[in-house]
Formats: sequence, C-alpha cells, structure tokens
Amino acid sequence: MTKIKVLHIIKSLGRGGAEMLLPETLKMHDKTAFEFHYIYFLPQKNQMEKAILEAGGKVTCFPAKNNLSLVLQYPKISTYCKENKIQLIHAHLPWAGVVARIVGRLTKLPVLYTEHNNFDRYHFLTKAVSTITYKYQTKVLAVSEDAKTALEKRNLFHDIVYVPNGVNTSFFFRENKFKAIEEVDNFKENNSIIGTVAVFRKQKRLAIFIEVALLAQQKNLPFKFLMVGDGPEMESIKNLIDQYKLTNVYLAGLQDQPANYMQYMDVFLITSDFEGLPVALLEAMSMQIVPFCTPVGGIPTIIKDNQNGVLLKSQDPAEILDQLENKIVKEKENFISMKNQARATILAEYSIQRMVIQLETIYAEVLNDEIN
Repeated sequence: MTKIKVLHIIKSLGRGGAEMLLPETLKMHDKTAFEFHYIYFLPQKNQMEKAILEAGGKVTCFPAKNNLSLVLQYPKISTYCKENKIQLIHAHLPWAGVVARIVGRLTKLPVLYTEHNNFDRYHFLTKAVSTITYKYQTKVLAVSEDAKTALEKRNLFHDIVYVPNGVNTSFFFRENKFKAIEEVDNFKENNSIIGTVAVFRKQKRLAIFIEVALLAQQKNLPFKFLMVGDGPEMESIKNLIDQYKLTNVYLAGLQDQPANYMQYMDVFLITSDFEGLPVALLEAMSMQIVPFCTPVGGIPTIIKDNQNGVLLKSQDPAEILDQLENKIVKEKENFISMKNQARATILAEYSIQRMVIQLETIYAEVLNDEIN
C-alpha cells in the first residue's frame, strides 16, 4: 500500500499548544496509510523534535533568524517536497502558513492551514502578508468557532472546516501514576492549588494571576498558586513575586512533563486577553481540573458556566478571587461535580482520537479531489 506523504510546516517545535499537538496526533495516526514529515525554522526551540522522531516522524530544521528569512526558505522546502515526494502540505501558525502557500504555488501541492487564533489578533504586518497569500491554499482548519467566524467576516477564504484541538484522554487522566514532586507536595500541604500551564507571553496577562495570589495571601485563604512554563514575561513575573513577597506561588518553570505538576491542581486559571482553543486547557479538563477562564476565543464553546467550569466575569483580581472562594470553599459539592463534568466534556467532544480521524478524513478527501 502506497502511503500518503504529509509535510507539516511550523515556525518552531517549542512547547506551545500547536507544537505539542504534533507528536500527540502523530502517535495516533495510521502509520500504514500515512507518512509524516516536519519542517521547522528555530533550532533553539526544538523541544518537540525528540517526541516526533520517537513517534515515527521525519524532522528537518531550516534555520531562520527572523520571519523574512523564514519565508526565504521556500526554495529549500520546495526541493524537499520534490525529493521526498510530498503529496500534501499542512501548515501551522501565520509565517509558516505564508511560506507553505508559496511552496504550494511552486510545487502545485495542496496546502492546508490550521488557524489556531483569531485572524484579527495578528500583528498588522503578519495580517497584511497573510492576507496577500491566504487565497493560495486548499482548505483552512479552524480550531475554534471564534477563529472560523473571524475569517468568514473578512471574507478571506471560504473552504473553512471546524477542527477543534484534541487531547490524549488515556494519558491526561487523574488516576494515572504520574511522578510525584516532593517540593510541590510540601508546598501544597492542605491547600487548594490554583494552577496554569502556559508560554509566558503578554496576551496571557499573568500579572493578574499573581495579583489574585497576592489578594489570597492577604486574606489568608487556603489557596496556593502553581505556574508551569516559561517565556518573555518570566522576569516580570519573578519581579512581581519578589515585590509582593509572595510565599503562596510556586514557579515550576519549563517542564518536559507538565502533567506531573498538573496532578496537584484543583483549578486551571486562564486570565488571557485572547486565545484560540488552548491545548493545556483541554489537558487540564481531562485531568478533572476545574477551569476558571476569561470567555475569549474558543473557550466559551467548551466551558458551560457553573457546569464544567467557570467563565470569569472580568479580569479584575478581586472579582476572580471572589469566584474562586465561592466555588471552592462555599460550594464544595458543585465544585466536585464540575471536576467530573470537565472530564466528561473532553471524553465526549475533544479527544485526540476524534481529532486524528477528522484530519485523516480531510487529508484523503483533499487528495482525492486533486486527482479528480
């Protein structure tokens, strides 16, 4: 049987949500029917490369110092496609999408692009370049209804399919035997843990997370705060923790296995200005961690307020803390119910198995249309 050869193109293989999905979907794909190749451009952000190789993918890095030099890698990528007999290109994130469309035009290969965020949130230059090239693709896969609606309003592209992100529910399961972290055990004591797993970027508004921790410490509430991740805002977060003299915040940093830390969390707090469909949120819900999130991007399509999580009324730290206190301390029975409903939602609608079946169906349909 001849395998369908798919090339994924993405800016980096760091620990962002889009990047982490690549090895997870690869593990579930039918390797007898598909062969997967991966090209990325930032050699310093290669954390997912090992997992992809172990899952049977073929990985190549064409180093690029900036977005312009990334786009100028199109001749190398075109040559790679011809030499490896690639049949379909699947791109992720804006600048990888731009270069993929150029390569698609040159090689006459179909190009799929996963829209992970709301197009209106792009930087103006990214938006302009993306707009110019957006028509040179075959199909857009939107991870949220919010992302799909933004594209439809702009009339940028018409063949848009809703393909929500998925999570490995067999692994992200509270009953799994995750590695115990003694320091976190000691830190938690008898407190409820409010946690987050994120790339520390401005859009995440992690200063709000810290201010909630400050108010909780001042009120002597039985809450501790656990932050997993790293990024451009890390120094700013460290400075706030020092400035406020917080003893109730644990910075775990970047972790190869964030689930080892997530096992301690009771709440997953997202205070972002905008999101697509956060993979970390799906993983948390699969582990029966109750989400408390700003109602942005695809989040309101997942969270049914006060049923499987909480949609925050505002980004005001005092109001967020009030909601946390009410749900965790004063409404214990409903809080336990929300834990169970969070996982039930993921099992029913957001499993990685469902996502992979949908992707493979789309790949086959696109190639069949090309032949006909």
